[in-house]
Amino acid sequence: MLLRVEYGTDRVALSIYMASQLFDATADLFTLNPEPGPDPRELFTRFLAWTAPPPP
Repeated sequence: MLLRVEYGTDRVALSIYMASQLFDATADLFTLNPEPGPDPRELFTRFLAWTAPPPP
C-alpha cells in the first residue's frame, strides 16, 4: 500500500520500479536455488500484477 501512496497515480513509474525489483529478485533466487529456479508466473503475480489499474 505504501508504494501506491508514494507513486500516486503514476502507475507507469510504479511498474518500472517493480520490474527492476523483479529482475533483482529473480537473480537472487537463481543464485540461492538454481534448480528448479523461481517460477516466473509467481514472480510476475507478486511483483507486477497488482500494479495494473483495476478494470473499468
